[in-house]
Amino acid sequence: MDIIPAVPLFIIGALLILGWYKASGTTPPIRPQRHKFILNTLLVNYFVMYLIYVAGEMFFSPSIDLLTLPGIFLPLLMGLFITGFILSWNHEAYAGIFFILWYLLVLFGQLRYGELLHRGPYIFIGIVIFIQGILYLYYHFRVKPKG
Repeated sequence: MDIIPAVPLFIIGALLILGWYKASGTTPPIRPQRHKFILNTLLVNYFVMYLIYVAGEMFFSPSIDLLTLPGIFLPLLMGLFITGFILSWNHEAYAGIFFILWYLLVLFGQLRYGELLHRGPYIFIGIVIFIQGILYLYYHFRVKPKG
């Protein structure tokens, strides 16, 4: 549960980095560059936070049998997240779809399997990535220059 209060601090940090980015450039960044920069900064922050959480789950929590369906969900979720992370640098629409799919699987796993329900607040932590997926789709369809 310690990760949940860290989310607002990550957002404030990303906005402060955006201010530095605007102030340090020789030419002012255009709107799509600013939007993409803030999305990537927030995603990198969340990626680090997610890796810390998953490492804590692997090393300090009772293990789940990886041959059962709840045990398959955790590596599947990590694979979807890493795929969305990689796609986010060049293919924003696909990244948005992967992040929304990731969150839907988090909801399904939490509500369907008690083993996952008692392992942590995945539903609350995942809201950030769900919003990130929506923002990537918004960036792709509304902000990104066509060309």
